[in-house]
Amino acid sequence: MSFAVRNFYPTHKAFRLSPLVMALALISPFHANAAEQSEKIERSEQIATQTHHFHRDHILGTSLDVVVQGASKQEAKRAVDAIQQEISQLDQVLSTWRDDSEISALNNNKQGNVSAELFEVIAACENWRDKTCGAFDARLGQLVTLWEQSQGINEATRTQVLNQLKADSVKLDREQQSIAMDSAVKFSPDAYAKGYIIDRALVAARQAVPGIQGLLVDIGGDIRVWGNAPQKEGWKIGVQDAFNHTDNSVPQQVLNLNDQAIAFSGKGYRSLAGQTHLLDPKTGMPLQQVEQCVVVGTCAADADALATALAAMTPAEGLELIEALSGYEVKVTLTDGQVYQSSGWNSLVQTPQHAEMRTVAASQSSAKWPVGYQAIIDLIIPKIAVENYRAPYVSVWVTDANKKIVRTLAVWGKDEKWINSNYVWYRRYGRQMPNLDAVAKPSRQPGQYKLSWDGKDETGKAVAAGKYLIHIETSREHGEHSYQTFDLDVKATASNQTLAAQKEIGAVKLNFQKVN
Repeated sequence: MSFAVRNFYPTHKAFRLSPLVMALALISPFHANAAEQSEKIERSEQIATQTHHFHRDHILGTSLDVVVQGASKQEAKRAVDAIQQEISQLDQVLSTWRDDSEISALNNNKQGNVSAELFEVIAACENWRDKTCGAFDARLGQLVTLWEQSQGINEATRTQVLNQLKADSVKLDREQQSIAMDSAVKFSPDAYAKGYIIDRALVAARQAVPGIQGLLVDIGGDIRVWGNAPQKEGWKIGVQDAFNHTDNSVPQQVLNLNDQAIAFSGKGYRSLAGQTHLLDPKTGMPLQQVEQCVVVGTCAADADALATALAAMTPAEGLELIEALSGYEVKVTLTDGQVYQSSGWNSLVQTPQHAEMRTVAASQSSAKWPVGYQAIIDLIIPKIAVENYRAPYVSVWVTDANKKIVRTLAVWGKDEKWINSNYVWYRRYGRQMPNLDAVAKPSRQPGQYKLSWDGKDETGKAVAAGKYLIHIETSREHGEHSYQTFDLDVKATASNQTLAAQKEIGAVKLNFQKVN
């Protein structure tokens, strides 16, 4: 109490605490606990702002990307381990590509008691078949197999298979957890199962590490986000141009998502005998009218199913279905370029903002960029026979003749420890970018890749004709570093150039040509 303080520590000006007493006071239990508590708070705040990125190849026939927010690096790794374990377990249940999976056994036996996961997926597929009046149909596995085995199926075969698929061809017994189906039925639930696995993987990570504050799980472009994002206003998800499938295509729109999922479908997302993998349940033919269908919803499984269903419906039918559902929005682009979107789609689109690093020096030439021309860059990442091979970091960017940045086309490699290995790009431009994670993408595995530059700067504004430099820089952990440039004279004349292969990258070709 206050009187005790006055008794023990008089305020007379001649009284002074000795240095020893002052030191003892500073390390008293009260002060020590306060300091420890302060350190804990500071440590918690640091962890809350930490963002960890993970990339894994060869997951469900594609790749896995995970972003963990608000966790230590050790916790983030534990979350990713839980995600991969869940994916592996569900792959054993749901993969139609595996002869030893549970669904393959069901397709062979045509009946049986099944696991809770398989029953849940098949029941959901049947439910969406009813809701979409057959536009979504997971029973078409037999037709899918026939298309995979040939370049086409005659009308008689298609009609025969479709006629055998009656409304009551599948019987579900929830109490016994059993499924029975007619001989013509072969389940192919990929268009629901992939999203289902994403949803379950996210839950598995949260259960493994309850303290996680935010998560993004991306399997082959279908994504589920939850919790706090690296940027406070939400998770930024880019939607690519429906007609541009190059590896560095600039997002046509950026969506701001919170606790939502996004799924893509349409032509160009997978091929089946050289055509789209989507079949029209009414005709058994590959669907051709929808170039891209993007659905945002509350869970990845249902968004995945809807993206497939809407590709088989007319735009009017699809929009009517979406508007009747709570929490779902869609944007459909037809092959003729027409675009249809639900009433709430624009509420998801992020309002364009000026990035901090957008100082673009235009060419001194007054001539305009020639209409329809693009710079197409073909590059090969070779597989190098070394122990513990790591994919190289690759940076490709465009500057004007004075080496002022115009456009960053690709930055492949995100590990903070190695991001500055491409030191030419990083020292001049990379470290000036506050949101580097929005630019850098996971490093690419060996293979052939295509990049394009359409003559626009970082803000989307067309630059003038004139002289530019295209820079290609590569480096690999425990490997070599290389840096090369193309001189590009932009004018209404096609040209092509080739750079010789380096140790970490194959020959690079630049074609400046009219593409439309």
